[in-house]
Amino acid sequence: MSAIISSLWTILTSYRPNAARDRQAQRENGPLRYGAFEATYKPPGFGVRRPKTDAEAQRMYNHIRTVAFWLDAAPLLSDLGLPFRAGLDDIISLVPIYGDILSGVLQLYQVWLCFVFGVPRNLLGMMILNVFLDVIVGLVPIIGDFLDNLFKSNLRNLAILEDYLLTDPIARGKYHILLMPEGTEFLPKVGSGRDRWGAGWFSGGRAKEDAELEEEARTGRVRVTRRVKKEEAEGWARYTADGGAAGMAGAGGPSGGTRSARARASATANGSANGPMQDPLD
Repeated sequence: MSAIISSLWTILTSYRPNAARDRQAQRENGPLRYGAFEATYKPPGFGVRRPKTDAEAQRMYNHIRTVAFWLDAAPLLSDLGLPFRAGLDDIISLVPIYGDILSGVLQLYQVWLCFVFGVPRNLLGMMILNVFLDVIVGLVPIIGDFLDNLFKSNLRNLAILEDYLLTDPIARGKYHILLMPEGTEFLPKVGSGRDRWGAGWFSGGRAKEDAELEEEARTGRVRVTRRVKKEEAEGWARYTADGGAAGMAGAGGPSGGTRSARARASATANGSANGPMQDPLD
């Protein structure tokens, strides 16, 4: 009994009621994107068609990652300042039997998306096994819910997908997208890139590599599938906010883009068709 009281006391004392408001204030002052990633709640092709372009592949990855985090480490619950990560899967699984079955169905949706993405059968088998273990463990009253919270099958399956996209020759040859840095946060803090995206960006022995990374952020076209670096995220956000990354609005770059980026891309296309665009000050 004393151990239970001690655990509850730790949770209650670490809870911060203003954490959600503080986190929201940070997001309002910071970028809504992280590199090419943004929360995506609708899959391309209605989730039944394999991505045909890098833009669709980026959207599919963004959607799968969004689903995985909402099921295992929902941003809304993380903003409450709890000392552990929890998602909709943990809440639904509190309902005996039926909750665990529904949770399993939701988790299989993520596996289905990975199947559509082209993940091979052996990896899909590992994903299904993770879902099966999660459901079986969750059927055990109380202790099962605790172990279910620790297991995080959806995040495990997300890691399998990311490893496939990074290492499989076929996937790397077909898609060129940016994956998120490894970590436990849905949107990590943006690394300070002022020294790399500013005056010192082209200095030093890494000038060529840095120039290529900046070109990717400017155009929205990724050369090879990789994890975005934390110092890049600020540059991507700045180019997107300024209406850059015009490639993000086209068929060759990542999904989405801001309204200003789409307008800039449209204006560029019109300018190339009707003659060169001139600055009003010229």
